[in-house]
Amino acid sequence: MKACGSHNPSRSWTLLLAAVLFGAVAQAQNEEDALRISSYQLGGTARSTGLANAFGALGADGAAIGINPAGMGLYRVTELSITPSFEVNTAKSTYYGSAATDTRTNFHINNFTLAIHNPSEKNGPWRSSTYGIAFDRQASYQWDSRALGTNIPSTVLQGFVNEAEGTRSADLSTAFPFSAGLAWDTYAIDPLDTVANTYISAIPFGSLTTQEQTIKAKGASSSTSFFYSGSYLDKVYFGASVGFTSDRYERLRTHTETTLDQGLDLRELSYTEELNTTGTGVDLKLGIIARLSDRLRMGAAYHSPKGMDMTDAYIYRMTTYFRTPDALGRTIYNADSPDGLFTYRVRSPWRLVLSGAYVAGQNGLVSVDYTYTDPRKMELRAQDASVYDFATENMAIASSFQPVHSVRVGTEWRHGAWYYRVGWGFVGDPYRDSDPRHGQAQRTYAGGLGYRTDHIGIDLGLNMVTSSNSYYQYDPELVEPTAEQRNSFRTMLTVSLRP
Repeated sequence: MKACGSHNPSRSWTLLLAAVLFGAVAQAQNEEDALRISSYQLGGTARSTGLANAFGALGADGAAIGINPAGMGLYRVTELSITPSFEVNTAKSTYYGSAATDTRTNFHINNFTLAIHNPSEKNGPWRSSTYGIAFDRQASYQWDSRALGTNIPSTVLQGFVNEAEGTRSADLSTAFPFSAGLAWDTYAIDPLDTVANTYISAIPFGSLTTQEQTIKAKGASSSTSFFYSGSYLDKVYFGASVGFTSDRYERLRTHTETTLDQGLDLRELSYTEELNTTGTGVDLKLGIIARLSDRLRMGAAYHSPKGMDMTDAYIYRMTTYFRTPDALGRTIYNADSPDGLFTYRVRSPWRLVLSGAYVAGQNGLVSVDYTYTDPRKMELRAQDASVYDFATENMAIASSFQPVHSVRVGTEWRHGAWYYRVGWGFVGDPYRDSDPRHGQAQRTYAGGLGYRTDHIGIDLGLNMVTSSNSYYQYDPELVEPTAEQRNSFRTMLTVSLRP
């Protein structure tokens, strides 16, 4: 029902302000966002990468700061190390039987560690201490993905119709400025009954469309930690660290639909979201490592819940393309939402890490780590509880996830000044088996080599990380999930200096 000037309702700025506050919650923060913010991979160094980060009981490496800070006490000299990294991330999506692939590359500094070793001047039980600072990149958001489907009997517009039901057309742009209001302002939905305030989509549900959704994401989560570790009789090592986390996530998501029925006036639409999320947080790690014998070590570490203060800034846009012009000759309509801004808090779950290592003298070693965490312990909270209580989202967290068990295994063998490493890792999928988003466990295949002298070390680490998951491009009641297979290839080079 496209007519010149028919969709220009007056705006109530009071309603608009309420929509910005409450629409932010509906559009941006949910259990998937909480999982992204709370989840992290171990960054580490090239040496730890070669062992798939099975490093909890080994120590004397910058990777220990993210696993067990007691491992920093195994340093015997002061060391400075830096680890640049190059990654290639590939996402393959399958949507209604059609496959599409996209790739993103990225170069960054993965780890920087300064460990200052301080031997005891007294012949007491406390033999030495190690303290310093470590920067570790714990999650990479550098992903491009593309999902393409043909002959799809669905449309994102039906969700806007359902949302708009019962609301006067004059209030749509203020009540739903990020969704149904945009569809109304661009003639993507039209009135069906102006008394009952019902609506109809410009693409009737069931009409076949070609759909494409692209997501371009970038950013990272990193932690800067200050640590202290002590050696007791060179048999037991205690360590603690305080980490200051920085999280930055940017996403540009565009959903496009093209109608296959030439009899429909609406030829194409695009719905775009720009999201910029930033946050900071603090956590505490405590650890212990014990030498049970010259060859056997055991370790345990506790990672406290992390409170993250987050800010989301976002804007939505809709553009429609019609086959026939209106009275002014227009066939294209655009509408932008107001700038959205919302602050909130995310509480991540605690983690427990258990480790063991067999050290064959100067010849080599075998190391195993086990990690337990429970994503159901995540929590979303508004900075001001009177604005929103996140009860619905926290119920979704409790019902969507299950405990996650992770295992990492690595081995290193020495020949002269050369070291050879391989490793394997497994991280269970956090979604319940009954959840449609449940995917395959994340697996890591790793290898590497190194050359070390008394004063310098050069290590190269390689790994491939594979995982899969599913997600919905819009209302799960209206569309089938999109399956996504992710493969990440990472190369790390660590240069370490020991005076």
